[in-house]
Amino acid sequence: MARYDVYGALGSPYSLKVRAAMRAKHVSHTWTGMTADDRGRVMPNVKAQVIPVIRMPDESWTNDSTPFLLSIEKEGRALVPQPPALRFACLLLEDMADEWFMKAMFHYRWTYPEDQEWCANWIMYDSLPNAGRTSVEKMAASIRERQISRMPLVGCTPQTAPIIEASWQRSCRELEKMATGRTRFLFGDRISLADLAFYGQLKVMSVDPTPMAWMRRETPYLYRWLDLADDASGLGGEWIDEASALASGPVQALLAQTGDTYLPFLQANEQALSRGAETFSVPLEGQTYSQGTFKYQAKCLETLRSFWAELGRDAKDQLRPLIGSGASILD
Repeated sequence: MARYDVYGALGSPYSLKVRAAMRAKHVSHTWTGMTADDRGRVMPNVKAQVIPVIRMPDESWTNDSTPFLLSIEKEGRALVPQPPALRFACLLLEDMADEWFMKAMFHYRWTYPEDQEWCANWIMYDSLPNAGRTSVEKMAASIRERQISRMPLVGCTPQTAPIIEASWQRSCRELEKMATGRTRFLFGDRISLADLAFYGQLKVMSVDPTPMAWMRRETPYLYRWLDLADDASGLGGEWIDEASALASGPVQALLAQTGDTYLPFLQANEQALSRGAETFSVPLEGQTYSQGTFKYQAKCLETLRSFWAELGRDAKDQLRPLIGSGASILD
């Protein structure tokens, strides 16, 4: 039987996203929490030094979670609903979770002293399982300083902290409504790629001290929902119909957030890159957000536009009022 080998880490949201997706799809795979020794033999197989890294059945390697999961969509159970407007909504929300929602994960992890210490020690303990406490904590101090130094580059600064936290909490409150609604997941009783992307970010945040405390206090059922999403292999269920899914309050609210926050963020990054700028600023959530430019996020916008271009007029007409004025960024 064809098998995929997933090398990741328990502190990596994209690793947990892929692992949960493979479980939900009923696709044969192994999971390896990658140690420092594993890294030395696995990472040379991929160009970008990010995890998870997946060895395919044909012995090739990849490590970009979304293209990988879309490439195996026809294997096992589907993760993307097929009605055109619903498919695009799923892909757009998944992209927002991967590229915008993750800023909250990075912000909380490396802003607050308790989180800094907890997360750095945890990450290095997983990477150096036999090194002993003294060595783990010595290496953790190094990774902590390195990650803190990267925060301005990805937009995590004291100035942007209120925007990031407000936006994350806004999403979580809508996901809480989903978790306590009439379906288990965003588009029905079957888990989707969008659910899995939100899950990956939230799962690691559910053990990081500051976001964990907020979630348990403010969105307790979303906190519990993470265990459902972690292993949906035994959960049956189907998508609900397109009209009902797009009429869902949480789906509508999250799509509106892509229109007023995520897509403007992607557009500002794209425009800055086209000018050759190294940084950009954009008004988000009623405040000014700034960060360094990223070529990968320009690629994300290009991909979303290609998905949008594939839609017929009827599907676009369904989605425009839900996304709002930001929908014009996709044209």
